[in-house]
Amino acid sequence: MNKKVLARLIIEYRKLSIVLCLVSFLGLSQGLSKLTFNPDLETFFPKGHPATELMEDVDDTFLPTDSLIIAISGGKETIFKKETLNVIEKLTELSWTTPFSVRVDSLTNFSYVRSVDDDLLVEPFIENALLLTDQEIKEKSLLVEGEEAIYGSVISKDKKTSIINLVIDPPQPNKEANLEVTIDYVLEYLDKAKKENPELDIRILGNPYQEYMDPKMLEAEIPPVMSLMFLVIFLSVLFVLRSLAAVFSTFGVIILTIGSTFGSVGLLDNALNQMVITYPVLIITLALADCIHLFAIYFQERNRGETSKNSMIKSLELNLQPLFLTTVTTCIGFLSFNALDVEPLRDLGNGISIGVLFAFLYTILFIAPLISFLNVKIPTSTQRQVNLSRKIAIFSLSNKKTFLLIIPLSSLLMVLLIPMNKLDMNPTQMYSEKYTSYGPDVLWLDKKLGASFPISFKATSDNGSVSNPKFLEGLDNFSLWLEKQNEVTHVTSLARTMKSLNKSMHGDDLKMKVIPEDQELSSQYLFFYEMSLPMGLDLNTSISQDRGSTRIAATLREMTSKEYLIFDKKVSTYLKDNNLESTISKPAGFRVIFVYLMEAVVNSLLIGVTIGMALIITVIGFFFRSAYFGFLSSFPNILPIVSAFGIWAIIDGQIDFMVAVGMGSTLGIIVDFTVHLLSKYDLARQELNKSPEDAVLYAFEAVGFALIAMTVILALGFSVLHLVSFLPMHNFAQFSILAFVFALIIDFFLFPNLLVRFDKRKFD
Repeated sequence: MNKKVLARLIIEYRKLSIVLCLVSFLGLSQGLSKLTFNPDLETFFPKGHPATELMEDVDDTFLPTDSLIIAISGGKETIFKKETLNVIEKLTELSWTTPFSVRVDSLTNFSYVRSVDDDLLVEPFIENALLLTDQEIKEKSLLVEGEEAIYGSVISKDKKTSIINLVIDPPQPNKEANLEVTIDYVLEYLDKAKKENPELDIRILGNPYQEYMDPKMLEAEIPPVMSLMFLVIFLSVLFVLRSLAAVFSTFGVIILTIGSTFGSVGLLDNALNQMVITYPVLIITLALADCIHLFAIYFQERNRGETSKNSMIKSLELNLQPLFLTTVTTCIGFLSFNALDVEPLRDLGNGISIGVLFAFLYTILFIAPLISFLNVKIPTSTQRQVNLSRKIAIFSLSNKKTFLLIIPLSSLLMVLLIPMNKLDMNPTQMYSEKYTSYGPDVLWLDKKLGASFPISFKATSDNGSVSNPKFLEGLDNFSLWLEKQNEVTHVTSLARTMKSLNKSMHGDDLKMKVIPEDQELSSQYLFFYEMSLPMGLDLNTSISQDRGSTRIAATLREMTSKEYLIFDKKVSTYLKDNNLESTISKPAGFRVIFVYLMEAVVNSLLIGVTIGMALIITVIGFFFRSAYFGFLSSFPNILPIVSAFGIWAIIDGQIDFMVAVGMGSTLGIIVDFTVHLLSKYDLARQELNKSPEDAVLYAFEAVGFALIAMTVILALGFSVLHLVSFLPMHNFAQFSILAFVFALIIDFFLFPNLLVRFDKRKFD
């Protein structure tokens, strides 16, 4: 259908159009009540990645060890004091009463093994702490140094810090609600312990606690963030359009778009996650773009003396094609996220695509008809905005040789800087201290105990029995090698346990702290040991049910992703050199997956963005019936992103997953700049029969100021993300703002000159 005919039909049936928009909004808003939030960080794990599959295999084989950690520090004092040990003992007992608790490990309930008259005796390491004498406490302090399973892991080697490890398993289908019940219960008795023991430093850590805090932080942050966002919009749009009617109608589009988008997400049963704050920011800025372009032409026509109705028809005639095209290309950019194996990022891309579509529909089917009824006052600044845009165009064309040389060379220089960036992310340091001290607490515990980077290895015996002496010897050698590595702070393995059992069964003779030579004897030791363990403290966390596999647990010092990869390579080399590749797996763990997450996200996004860029070029070429236009449009769409990555290497140099996401999201936005400029240029060339230079002037007069305004509004809108506690959002905002600024520069000073240089079309 001809765009002029469609524009007139929209305004002719404007009442029906407005009613249909409101009805659709009311229908879709029913999905708001179905929205859910899933804080589970495991949803970020790349599906199908070897690191993810290995961790899932380890968790399926053994009892999952993702747990709450209660850390108790005596400050400068040792924890081997009667009162402190009593606190640990009481907190351990309370931890067992926690809803959905599965296992509790601490210094006090550690299964201490000793032999009495050739019998194996297993008992809690500390019991009835208040009844212990000073001498008994001193003896316990010395004994703990020989307990390799806990010395350096459950208790620090300076004996000033200890942890209680609380494994929880909140059941589905209401896992989030059950997790809240669990954490609230723990916080209640911890708060009481802190008040009663002010001399102790008691803190709570662990992934479940971080997941518990996520929705609470969002609940606290969304009101001020959205309030500031709306204030920025109000002031920005009022400054640009100088019309209250335009401002309030723009707010109408935003409200309809956000409500419909979130309603659709709820109806599709897609759970929200930590990045929910980006939805309104991205949707609002994209909805604004459509409204500003619609009003820019509308006010120019009103300034020429046209009626409100005719001005809106003309605005629709000039904007329908570019707005539809930018909607398609923007959706392509965000749909490129579907190349990712990370579910929350796919949901983000799909959700924003839905929002972009609604923004387009409500702009042309609700706001355009509504404004056509009103006799909107013409802003006095309209002509000044046109004149400013014309001056920029003249400056760009007058210096075309300079810009055609400098901008490509500058972009090339920035491309050369890209390799200086490093892929790195620490999932424990993703939050500021505004609402939680989780990040600093992790570093605090790492400094005192080195327990913030746990990893596991799955070791499988060739003959199907973990009691096999040869298998245990291999485990022991590997454990000893691990302990010697600078990156490792502690190692626990079944081999160590078997050596300790052998020693205990030989009258605690240190010379007998070796692997039993006979498998049957080894099996008997293990059987008697398991039978002696108290309920809830069995070996399910370290031995598989079929007794064919065992877990080797280790903790690493805090390190970057690059440092971990060096360690991982050393492990792989050791396993290969000692023919243990089929026996002992590569390291597995939560932190390990996040090391590979960056690489997986970036590689997938590169594929997705490449496909998206190819589709965008094809769509632009098809719409404008020009392969040249499709090819030339790639420069203002690609160069801003690569330039931003180059500058990022200078100002930061560390790329986390949200910076990588910025690569896809900015492509979806900056293509709007190119399409609007190109559409007005092509209209001037084909319908107005203007020369390339005059067509550039016409395009700048029509949309130049709107592009400037959009860049400013985008920058201000994304800056609001600095208020949130989720630190990757800060990097996402900064990277995106860089890309927007570069996009404006390239669209103003490179792209027009490329069009003039290569557009050789002749029109009658």
